[in-house]
Amino acid sequence: MNIIAQIEAVLFYYGEAIEIKKISEILKIEEVDCETAITEIEKTLHESEARGLLLLRKENKVQLVTKPELTHIGEAIIKDEFREQLTPAALETLSLIAYLGPVPRATVDYIRGVNSSFTIRSLVMRGLVERGDEKGNSFHYRITERFLKHMGLTSVEQLPEYDKYKETLHQYEEQLQKPVEIKPVQIPTEQ
Repeated sequence: MNIIAQIEAVLFYYGEAIEIKKISEILKIEEVDCETAITEIEKTLHESEARGLLLLRKENKVQLVTKPELTHIGEAIIKDEFREQLTPAALETLSLIAYLGPVPRATVDYIRGVNSSFTIRSLVMRGLVERGDEKGNSFHYRITERFLKHMGLTSVEQLPEYDKYKETLHQYEEQLQKPVEIKPVQIPTEQ
């Protein structure tokens, strides 16, 4: 598959700034080849009026962002979301962050089985979730004081069955980090 398409997929899935070195590690390509492809993506997006995205570079990180002249679309979506109740996806994401937090978005994505970047962004915009410190190559998300106040709580530990669910999710998270052992399967041969 085309290296440019693969990099675009990584940038889309990741949803926030990512180091070029990390992209090359994920795709198992040389960093210089990754840099060349990123420069091509940046040029293509910048020069095309038919595209709604730009590639934002900051130091050694890159991110796909909406072109400034199209930000009104995102504002309309967010304004519309604020008028609506939280969706089941938002409630699920909020619960995972509340019980696991601080937690990287990749863990939330894995547990939910879908990209959660838009949902997390919506929760951040509503003031229910905040981006914490960067650990490793990703930011960790946690609930806010506003969320606690809204729920009538003084600490996250007061959430229903907090210890039970925290432990269950923690065990699941540990399983995600264990290497998978693949055992060979012997296929019986006909005699």
